[in-house]
Amino acid sequence: MIEEKVENDFPQPSVAWTTLAILFLAYVSSFVDRQIIGLLVEPIKADFQISDTEVSLLLGLSFAIFYCLVALPIGRLVDTRSRKNIVAVGITLWSFMTALCGLAQNYTQLFLARIGVGVGEATLGPAAYSMLADSFPPKRLGLAMGIFNMGTAIGAGLALIIGGSVISFVTGNNVGSISLFGINFLSGWQWVFILVGLPGLFVALLTMLIKEPQRIIIRNMNMDGNAVVPIPEVKKFFMRNLDFHWPHHAAVSFSNLALVGINSWVSVYFIRIHGWSLSEAGLYIGISLILGGLIGLVGGGWLSDKLSVRFVGGKAIFCIMCALLAVPFAALFTLTDNPSAALIFFGLSYGFMVAPIPSAAAMLQETTPNRMRGTLSAFYLLIISIIGLALGPLIVASLNDIFFDGDTGIRQALLITIPAFNLIAAFLYFKLLTPYKARCS
Repeated sequence: MIEEKVENDFPQPSVAWTTLAILFLAYVSSFVDRQIIGLLVEPIKADFQISDTEVSLLLGLSFAIFYCLVALPIGRLVDTRSRKNIVAVGITLWSFMTALCGLAQNYTQLFLARIGVGVGEATLGPAAYSMLADSFPPKRLGLAMGIFNMGTAIGAGLALIIGGSVISFVTGNNVGSISLFGINFLSGWQWVFILVGLPGLFVALLTMLIKEPQRIIIRNMNMDGNAVVPIPEVKKFFMRNLDFHWPHHAAVSFSNLALVGINSWVSVYFIRIHGWSLSEAGLYIGISLILGGLIGLVGGGWLSDKLSVRFVGGKAIFCIMCALLAVPFAALFTLTDNPSAALIFFGLSYGFMVAPIPSAAAMLQETTPNRMRGTLSAFYLLIISIIGLALGPLIVASLNDIFFDGDTGIRQALLITIPAFNLIAAFLYFKLLTPYKARCS
């Protein structure tokens, strides 16, 4: 049962919004470093002579491996240690590993460096979710989560815009070794990794400005706010609420499959199908991601809060609507031969696909005791990472490599997978509606 907490239990608005602003910048940094590789697929393939399927392992599986190894231990630390310090360490590590990607001389080295970049999701997500739930009351948590998750769209957009500009400046859109400022052993795509990775260290310093929020305890969910909850108790709570957790985690996993699948290959799609250059793809797709994310995440977070006040289970209803609305726009994106129309349809589909993510995160925080949030958030992010991050890029690439004709088969692969993933997600959000309503009443 969700219990309203007293407004005075939460930090002053200025403190809460400062925390949100810094966590938002951290998420932007995380997604710049995570998504930049999507723009660099073609030059990396040319240098390392690899297939789309091998590229998909760099886009997804390599990033997810680190998360799978450390997600739950880090989630446990979130429940017991300083959350802002965990975020600061995470930013420092993933920024360094992104820059290290730029020094990779072969496929194996790049794969290993990408594993290290996965520290971003492993540290930032659980810590940020926990701090935001202790900074904003439930009636504003959807908006706060929406703004925080807007970092994914801004980060992904900036990755493409900055990456396209850097590689155009360094290489003039050519591939191969180049010379810049007297250094002649790096390719253009390697410079991009180095130049986008290092600024994250400044964001790590900003986390010192965060005032660690007091852990706010809901009495009927966790009587002793100062005690660490034993792992067996966390397991019991999870199994006792499995009717909520399994459709919740499964629904977001399929939303993530669609989102990561399309984001990983959208730059490649416009380059192969519509003949765009790297700089054109970076600029136009980056703008589309930012605008679509602004509408879907911030507007969606605000709307889901309004629906949750008007209707019991309003956040789940909102997720169903968005997953269904994403289907036609995702199909139109691949069916149109006009690149401008395709870009518009992509932006709309992206906006609807990303909109359920903050609402789903808010639902989990609302229904989880404080001292379990880090662990259960880490488990939730682990599940959606294994399914979405590892499999999203791989399924699209495998369909292309196995069933369709070379590079242009990316169109058919996206047409089949993205609408299907969203339809399955909509069905699972519908299954979530009844147990979530029961916890709201």
